[in-house]
Amino acid sequence: MNTNKDEKNNSSIREFLVFAIAPLIVGLAIIVSWLLSRYNFGPDLLYMGIALFAVLFGGLQRFISGFKDVFNRRITVNVFVTVALIATVAIGEFITAAILIFIMSAAGAFESYTLDKTRKSIRGLLDLAPKKVTIKKNDEEVVIGIEEVKIGDLVIVRPGERIAVDGVVTNGQSSVNQAPITGESIPVEKNKGSQVFSGTLNEEGRIEIETTGVGEDTTLAKIIHLTEKAQATRPPFQNIADRFTHWFLPVVVLIAIGAYLASGDIRTAVAVLLVACPCAFAIATPTAITAGISNMAHRGILVKGGKYIEQAGSIDTLLVDKTGTFTIGSPVVMGVEEFNGATKEEILLWSAIAEKYSEHPLARAIIKHAKENDVKIPDPEDFKAVVGKGVIAQFEGQSLVVGKEELLTEMDIDLGENVKEQMKDHREKGRTIMLVARNNKVMGLVSIADKVRPGVKEVILQLKEIGIKEIIMLTGDNAATAQSVAAEIGVDSFKANMLPEQKQEVVAEMQKAGKKVAMIGDGINDAPALALADIGIAMGATGTDVAIETADVSLMRDDLRSVADFIWTSKKVFRRIKLNIFFSIIYNVIGLILAAMGMLSPVGAIIIQEAGCLTVVISSTLLLWYKLKLPEVKVG
Repeated sequence: MNTNKDEKNNSSIREFLVFAIAPLIVGLAIIVSWLLSRYNFGPDLLYMGIALFAVLFGGLQRFISGFKDVFNRRITVNVFVTVALIATVAIGEFITAAILIFIMSAAGAFESYTLDKTRKSIRGLLDLAPKKVTIKKNDEEVVIGIEEVKIGDLVIVRPGERIAVDGVVTNGQSSVNQAPITGESIPVEKNKGSQVFSGTLNEEGRIEIETTGVGEDTTLAKIIHLTEKAQATRPPFQNIADRFTHWFLPVVVLIAIGAYLASGDIRTAVAVLLVACPCAFAIATPTAITAGISNMAHRGILVKGGKYIEQAGSIDTLLVDKTGTFTIGSPVVMGVEEFNGATKEEILLWSAIAEKYSEHPLARAIIKHAKENDVKIPDPEDFKAVVGKGVIAQFEGQSLVVGKEELLTEMDIDLGENVKEQMKDHREKGRTIMLVARNNKVMGLVSIADKVRPGVKEVILQLKEIGIKEIIMLTGDNAATAQSVAAEIGVDSFKANMLPEQKQEVVAEMQKAGKKVAMIGDGINDAPALALADIGIAMGATGTDVAIETADVSLMRDDLRSVADFIWTSKKVFRRIKLNIFFSIIYNVIGLILAAMGMLSPVGAIIIQEAGCLTVVISSTLLLWYKLKLPEVKVG
């Protein structure tokens, strides 16, 4: 542990030295040059040479970039700096030019250090994965380096240890803190068959994991790479800054010429050139985007580029795939009805016995519900699955049938009007009916549906509150099921019996009507619609390469609140960009006025100009610690 701390401390010291070395050397050169000039020690060429060395050493990269941009017919911030510094040296202000370079180097070092820390807040997630792991080999536990782990290896993780690989639990159970991956603050229960991710914390029990991904192939690594790639993209708003810089320099040159003609002092013209440098304007957007993307990544929201943060503010229509988004994505027993003197306990017992050997999702829902009600399920003596209809079984001389109405009708089992009436009520609620018969007599029914996620209605109201005008549910389910879910959660409308290509057609229709559309789906069968939408959002994308590749935004949690989180945080970032631009313009305008009036020296001009840059950097960096505060709503 001490070794790791020492390594991190040494790394921090190295980083500081790298960022501080240029300002330090330039500063020392300025002091030496000033002392030689002040006390007339040696020829003037000596102090001027040292000052010029400071200018070239501290500003060489800017000069090179500036001349390259001019050669490529591009007017950039570096062109501004090059012109201003050449003008300063041309009038014989060698020490002044060196002081300007010192201030710019010191401010630039701070900006670089701050932005580097912002990016490293994402790369630092890799430190969560342990460097040593315990694997099970030939019934023995062996400790090896993470780089030696292979796909299929059995990794053992004890309580309090971090998980080093992506994989599936093969033995044991525990609760795992998945905050680095999904942003969830509450640990998630894991047992046999559960998926786990590198970088998460095993809090309670001992578990054995079959490795499915290691190193660069883990979900954690994919998150980091995706986020870094997103931070490097240029959002559309940045193009405005580039266009502004392109025409701003000629205007500033004219103002500088006017200031010189009015004052007769070339230093006034140089001050105009220096204070007008649009550094703050140039970094207003990328710094905010970088911090915003990092912030959301830490909360399990992966944004592929800054343009989607900008577009999020204009989204007015949400198209949402029902299964796995509004609902949990797997069938759940919603109700049990008893007939002919049977009890609910008996219905659960007999239906679970009949379904015990079935692999059908509806059968698993019944088994799970029975276990949750402490029903012990013995093995059936005989079992037969009737594809698409149900199952037939035998237990202790009793014949059991569990399935659809069609199966019972084929077996000449009379339903009776009471049973049919109850079936109708459940079907109107969009539920699937499984009838339970014993010895050719209906004893009850089990209604099953895909359960609505908790809190969905509240999130829909929050989405409305933050500017979404219309929320439409798309589903492949029948109209009755869709109507039931839509009424429960409060969406504006729904479209049922939808195929993937039809969902894409709905997106196209909405866009043709002039709406800005976000599509939310699972990233696989919704891929066509996700790709066409203004913003495609994949929910619950952990470990799903298709989802991450297809969608513009990938949410690592199966929770609709992450959608509201993304939209609301994106608006916060966009507002911060506008604030940054306001700051940069204010500094430039005030500085230009003062410089043109001869009230600023070249040094004072660069101080004001760099103050604008630092203000923007600090403003953007604050986004790293922004905590989500969605509007409060009342669910009726």
